[in-house]
Amino acid sequence: MQTFSDVENGVLSLSGLEEEVVVLGPGAWAFTVRFITKRYIGDYAPNVEMLYTHKMIGSRDEINLEILDTASDMSAETLEKHIKWADGYLLIYSVTDRDSYQAACSFKDQLFQLRGSDLPVVLVSNKHDLLTARAVTEDEGANLEGELDCPRFQISVAEGQEGVTQVMDELLVLIKRELVKSLTAPSPTQDSVAGLEKKSRLYNMKKAFKKRIVRSRSDTF
Repeated sequence: MQTFSDVENGVLSLSGLEEEVVVLGPGAWAFTVRFITKRYIGDYAPNVEMLYTHKMIGSRDEINLEILDTASDMSAETLEKHIKWADGYLLIYSVTDRDSYQAACSFKDQLFQLRGSDLPVVLVSNKHDLLTARAVTEDEGANLEGELDCPRFQISVAEGQEGVTQVMDELLVLIKRELVKSLTAPSPTQDSVAGLEKKSRLYNMKKAFKKRIVRSRSDTF
C-alpha cells in the first residue's frame, strides 16, 4: 500500500497495482499485439473486442495491465462503458486514413465529456512508414495533440517495437502521475464525499464490465 511518506520521499511505486488501459482507433489490435508479443500481425478482425492481461516487471515496479483492444464498430453505450472503465487511454489514428483521424477527434470529445480533460492519454499517429500516402497533415496531428494537451508519438507499428514501447512507457508515467495526485490530495470533505461514492460506483461498474467481456487472452510475456 502506498503512503504519503512514499510520495514525499520520491519512492512511489506502482508495484502490485492493476491498471486498465483502453486502446481506441484503427490499428488498436496491431498495436496491442506488437506491445505484448513484440510481433507484428497485419491481418486482424476489426470488429472483435479483446481483453489482454500483461505483467510488466521493472527495476522497482511490477504492474499488472489489462489492455482492452476495442472493436472498430461499437455503440455509443459500449464506448461510454469503455471510457468509464479505464485508467488510461491510447488514441490511435493512421496518417493515411482521414476517417481514422476524425474518429480520434470524436473519441477526444467523448473523453472530455465523460471524464474531463485532465486524464492520462497518449495520442498515437501511426503508419509513418507510409508518408507518401499521407491523408492527415502534420498540422492536423499537432492541433489534436494541443486540444488533448497530451504527448503525441509518430510511429509505425509495422516497422518496429521501439515506438510502441515508448508509447506504453509514457502512458504508465501519466497514470502514475495521476496516482500521485490522488494520494497527495486533501482529505475528503463533505463536498467530496459524493465524488468518492461515484468513484466506488465506477469501480463496481468495472468489475461488472470485465465479466461481460466475451473473449479474453492472458500472456506471460
